Amino acid sequence: MAGGVTFANASIIMQGDAHLLTRKRIRDMAAATNREDCLRILAECDYPTDFANDDELLDAARNQTLEIFTSLCEDRAMRACVQAINKLTENNADAVFATLDNQIHLIKTPSIREYFTTWVDMVNVRNFYKGAKTVFPGGTLPRGQLDIFPNMTPAQRESAMQTRLDTLGAVDKDNIFQPNPLFWWYLQREKELVIIKAMLISKRFGYDITWLRENLRGLYEQF
Repeated sequence: MAGGVTFANASIIMQGDAHLLTRKRIRDMAAATNREDCLRILAECDYPTDFANDDELLDAARNQTLEIFTSLCEDRAMRACVQAINKLTENNADAVFATLDNQIHLIKTPSIREYFTTWVDMVNVRNFYKGAKTVFPGGTLPRGQLDIFPNMTPAQRESAMQTRLDTLGAVDKDNIFQPNPLFWWYLQREKELVIIKAMLISKRFGYDITWLRENLRGLYEQF
């Protein structure tokens, strides 16, 4: 992790074409008639593609993303939060949110710190609307203030929550003297993985672009 914030951001910016799918490439994947054409486009972006199984491909891509981020991120608390969320499962949720609660306040950049507290809040809000009683630590909203999207449909709530996170994730994304560009790259790459998974499923079962748009809940249109 030597080199500092500016070096990390420069590394990401210089490799932008290789490490992020462009709008054109995503559209080309959607229009592709088979899995092989999708893999060819992913290979152009330096995604690992030598896997017969889609789950293995996605796991490798997720690990690659985390490794790149971890190698360039110098804020230990931010790394710890990203790594914790990356490992989140239903079985280890208590431990993951305990880690977030311990680490979020140590993140040096206010906007990124706010991103993680808001992320925890949105998890708790989502669970509230599902009728869950658990309120995980690390956020700012107490149990009695989780009804922040009254009169919205579930789809509208999901869109509103994602918009909040997207807004925070994009703060100072072009400021090479802050860690925000690297963090924004990581968030974009995570979005790409959601899109790639849907693309591969659509090619496997012959679903069309309409199915993609419905299942990506507006994420497709962002690219």
